[in-house]
Amino acid sequence: MDWDHLRFVLAVADAGGLSGAARALGVDAATVSRRLDALEAALRCKLFHRTRAGLAPNSAGTKLIDHARRIEGEVRALAFELAPEDRGLGGTVIVTATEAIAAAVLAPALPAFHARHPAIAIEIATDIRALDLSRREADIALRLLMPTQRDLKVRRLAAVRYALYASPAYLAAHGTPEGDLAGHRLIDWPLPYTVIPQVPWLRARAGNAVVVLRSNSAMVRLAAAAAGAGIAMLPRLLGDGDARLVALAADEPPRQ
Repeated sequence: MDWDHLRFVLAVADAGGLSGAARALGVDAATVSRRLDALEAALRCKLFHRTRAGLAPNSAGTKLIDHARRIEGEVRALAFELAPEDRGLGGTVIVTATEAIAAAVLAPALPAFHARHPAIAIEIATDIRALDLSRREADIALRLLMPTQRDLKVRRLAAVRYALYASPAYLAAHGTPEGDLAGHRLIDWPLPYTVIPQVPWLRARAGNAVVVLRSNSAMVRLAAAAAGAGIAMLPRLLGDGDARLVALAADEPPRQ
């Protein structure tokens, strides 16, 4: 058995078809089909059956996929166990982080990092989705919530504090809120987004505030508040360093 075929089996199982697997692997669908045919010929059994939705593993395929995932986990664990001097410090490292952490923490640290590790190129993916490290969608994840993926090395780095911000022009026109945000203009997250505790905290204090903007981008919310559109809750690592904003005295939102 060619163990490299297992990558193709897992890709087909995850994508549910040849085309999706080909996109994930960066090859054409014919290559995926040939690899799958070769493995089925070596094993002398079929691994998938066709449905209207695509390809679904049969009982033999399910057994093989279970073993393949364990093998994949062992290979991934070995890669983590190898010391940097064993692997060589070079190539591209993909870091996924929220926009605020990427802009306020990662980007300013790049000059010092590259002075120490000139052969490493950093790729930053600012995505609120939890990218899958086990599938190499990213190598390092800086997140506000504890990851649920297994087989990851996890370390708490710091607590992120939040505050309410507005521009001086907005406060001059609308006054400073006392207590809740009744009568004010609010810059909020999209309605379905309640993953972090700061969002329910903000909405509980919104009163009859008028929502003028919803965005999952911290930089967009910051820009809107700086332009005088309304009051936004932002990470202090962004808001405190922006001279266009004033932090409002209020009950402190929960930290992360």
